Amino acid sequence: MDRKTAPFPGLNHIPFLQNDFIIRYSAMAGLDDSLTQELIQLKDRLLMRESFIRLIWEFHDLLYEQELPLNEVIPQDPTLARLLGEDLRGVFYYLLVLSGFPLMIRRYAERNWPDSARDNLMADLAVWTMHHKRNFGTPGLTWSIIFWFQGHINLTLIALGRLQFNTNSFYQRPTQVFRHRKTGHVQALYTSESRFTAAGILDDLQEAPSENSWISCWEETPEYWKGNPISPNGLTSSVPMELRKSEWETVLADGDPVINIHIPESGPLKPQACRDSLLRAREFFAQYLPEHNWKAFCCASWLLDPQLAGILQPNSNILAFQRMGYLFPSSGRTDTIFRCFGVKAARDGIGTVPLRTSLQHALVQFLKNGKDFHSGAMFLLRDDLDKENPYPHE
Repeated sequence: MDRKTAPFPGLNHIPFLQNDFIIRYSAMAGLDDSLTQELIQLKDRLLMRESFIRLIWEFHDLLYEQELPLNEVIPQDPTLARLLGEDLRGVFYYLLVLSGFPLMIRRYAERNWPDSARDNLMADLAVWTMHHKRNFGTPGLTWSIIFWFQGHINLTLIALGRLQFNTNSFYQRPTQVFRHRKTGHVQALYTSESRFTAAGILDDLQEAPSENSWISCWEETPEYWKGNPISPNGLTSSVPMELRKSEWETVLADGDPVINIHIPESGPLKPQACRDSLLRAREFFAQYLPEHNWKAFCCASWLLDPQLAGILQPNSNILAFQRMGYLFPSSGRTDTIFRCFGVKAARDGIGTVPLRTSLQHALVQFLKNGKDFHSGAMFLLRDDLDKENPYPHE
């Protein structure tokens, strides 16, 4: 890529390095004053490393002045922790993200999107800054979260209450969803050839097949679809099911527009708060993005691991969220350990951190039983949003 940045203006002429800028936009994100002051102290230390100030200026200019894509400007992790230490690395990325907030605010104004949604999304900065503080001892951001915040600044992510939503997503999963033409019953079939465990979870976390594993199948003819059925609790049956096209219609398939859900780390996952967010999202897309003719809400998360039904208490908010939709397979190991125990546990093992919650104790017992966490996914069809318990879990 041929890229040329504006001339370096000097340390005293970069607005986003000034204390008043940091205080103003950190406050808009809901950051605690003490954390802001700690970030300013770290920033003052970073100012003594002029080569890195020139680097952050270049990144800012390319990303938020010239508005180039992040994967062109910084295609891979520059491993700044090795050069700066984790504390200055954290403030480097914090300042870089904060420097894009004026562009984000301008874009909201240009599209006439509500300030409340913008401010709700900006609060993500406080969440992840505290996450860095818990894991590394100082406030800041890691490289892995930079791509996430580009969605905030580029308006490909919107926050509406408890949940967040991608503004331009398409369904790309080997699961096809059908509705019975007369009864309205919804059935999902797996559409790829993959190995599953005897329990009906994708068998893809180790090289050797698990005991009694099996291979899924898929077939489509002019008369029917035939594949392995998925129950709403996310488990796939080894016995194929045939759906006659005269009786069933496709309601969600590869390439269909959807609204993707993200669940931020911002408190309890209360069912009513989640439902309110879904209803607000429907209204937002109808008013501001009517061209995105979405067919379903979709979500992929560690919270949607179907195995959690056997770990958590039946009245848990996590399981209540799962029951709001139809679970289906999602490949790969999930980040449950990182999410629930932190960076140190994910890096060095859960035995290196104290257990503070009942959730942590339950998850540890699951691992001690020789099991592993798996990614999970969920859909909620647009036409089923107003239905109570549209996909009963077994």
